[in-house]
Amino acid sequence: MTTLDSHFPTLHRVHPRGWINDPNGIMHVDGQWHVYFQYNPYSARHHRIHWGHMVSSDLAHWESAPLGPVPTEQGPDHGGCWSGVGVLDRGVDGTLTPTTVYSAVDGEHNDFSQVVRVPLHPDLSGPAAAPEVLVPVPQDLSLVGIRDPFVFHHEGRRWALQGAGLRDGDNVTPAVLLYSCDDLGFWEYVRPLLTGADPVAAEHARAEIWECPQLVPVGERWFLLVSLWFRPEIVARSTTEVAYLSGSLATGPDGAPQFQPDGGGRVDAGPDFYAPQAVVDTEGDRILLWGWSWEGRDRTQEQTDAQGWAGCLTFPRELREADGRLWALPVRELAALRAEEIALQHDISPQPDMAGRRDADENALHLDAAGHRDTDGRDASTPDAPVGLQVDTPARLEAHATGPVHVELIDPATGARRTVAHHEGGAATLFVDASILEILPAQSTPRTTRFYAEPGEKLLITGAIDAAWTLAP
Repeated sequence: MTTLDSHFPTLHRVHPRGWINDPNGIMHVDGQWHVYFQYNPYSARHHRIHWGHMVSSDLAHWESAPLGPVPTEQGPDHGGCWSGVGVLDRGVDGTLTPTTVYSAVDGEHNDFSQVVRVPLHPDLSGPAAAPEVLVPVPQDLSLVGIRDPFVFHHEGRRWALQGAGLRDGDNVTPAVLLYSCDDLGFWEYVRPLLTGADPVAAEHARAEIWECPQLVPVGERWFLLVSLWFRPEIVARSTTEVAYLSGSLATGPDGAPQFQPDGGGRVDAGPDFYAPQAVVDTEGDRILLWGWSWEGRDRTQEQTDAQGWAGCLTFPRELREADGRLWALPVRELAALRAEEIALQHDISPQPDMAGRRDADENALHLDAAGHRDTDGRDASTPDAPVGLQVDTPARLEAHATGPVHVELIDPATGARRTVAHHEGGAATLFVDASILEILPAQSTPRTTRFYAEPGEKLLITGAIDAAWTLAP
C-alpha cells in the first residue's frame, strides 16, 4: 500500500485492490443486501470484468463477499461480465432462485453484447451454473451498440429493457429496447420503448447510446434513467452525465408498456457520477439508487496504477419525486455511521476571493465584501459570518446544511485554497469519505465530486452548517 491510500474511501468500497465501475445485480435476500458491481480484481484498469460483491444487513456497514459471475473460458462472456441486474426467479416448484442477467462481451466486439443469465447458489456464494444466452445480438436492427439489460414489472407482467444506439443514415439515435420476459428464460423483442427522436428525450438526454436504462416508479410518476454515451471519436470521454425522463407508463395497443415522457433533468449534477442502478425496496416502500464514481479527471493512469485501486460506489440514496422532478435523499440507515459530533466554528473568516460570486459556477456561494452571506437578494448588511468546520485529511464526516455551503481544501502553510464544490442553497446533507464528496439536497439535484488532498492540506466547509459528525465503519 502506498501513501496514495489516504484517498481510499473506506466507507464506500470494501475491496482494497482493483478496478470498480457500475453497480449491478442489487438484491435483498433473507435480510441481507447484496450489491454487485463491475470489478477487475487484478489491476486498477477496466479489463476482463468480473462481478465484485459486497453484503450488508443495514445499508451502512458492508463486508466483501464471494464473487458473482466471472468470465468463462470459451463462453459468451469470456471477454467480461458487464452490466445487468439481479432477479429472484420463481421456478416451477415455487422456489426463488437468485439469478443474474447481464451483458456478455467477447473482448473484441464489446459494443454488441449478448444477454445471458447465470443462476447463483441459494446463499449467493457464487455462480451455480454456466452462462446461458437469452438474447443474442439482434441482427435485424441497425445497431451501433447494445447492452445493459434491466428487468421490471408492470401490471402483473415482467418486461426487460436494453440500452442501444440505432444508425439512421449518417446519424445515430439512442434507444431503449423493450422485451417481454414473463419466463425469464425466454425473451421476446417487442419494439423500442423510447428513442432519442422523441422531442422531450432530445432536449434532456442527447446521446448516441443510452446506457444502463432504469425504469422505476417514484411517487406518482415513472422515471427512465439513462447514462449518456457517445462514440470516442465524437466525445472523447462521455461517461459523465446521467439523465432522467419523467412521465407516464401505460399499456399500449399492443399490450406492452408505453412510456410517454413530459419532463427531464440530471440525476446528479456532479462531474464524477455515472451508470447508476435503481432497485425497488418493497420492504422499505422506496426506490434505492447506487451510482459509480470514478477517479476524477485530474488523476492520471499512472497514479491509479500506483495506488492499485480505482473507482467506488456512492452511498445508497432514496429517490423522491416532486412536481415531476427527481431528487435523492440519504437513506436513513446511514445515521448508523455517525461517531462523534463535530464542534462548529463561528469565526471562520473568508478569504478576499470569497467576496461576491467565487467564480462562474452557477452553484457559487454569495458573500458581500465583508464576508456576510448574501442569498436570495436579502440584505447582507447584518453581520453573519459563515459557520464552518475545518478538519484534517483524509476526512470522513457528515454535515447538515440549511443554506449555501462552500467546500475547499486549504494549505495552512501557504494559505492556498482549492475549491472542491459549492451548494447554492436549501437544506442538504454532505458526506465526505476521503476522496469522495456527496451533496444530497432535499429539493435539488445531488452532486458527486472526487477530490484529492495533498499532504498537510485541510478540508474546510463553510456556510449554513448546523450540525456535523465524524463517520466510522
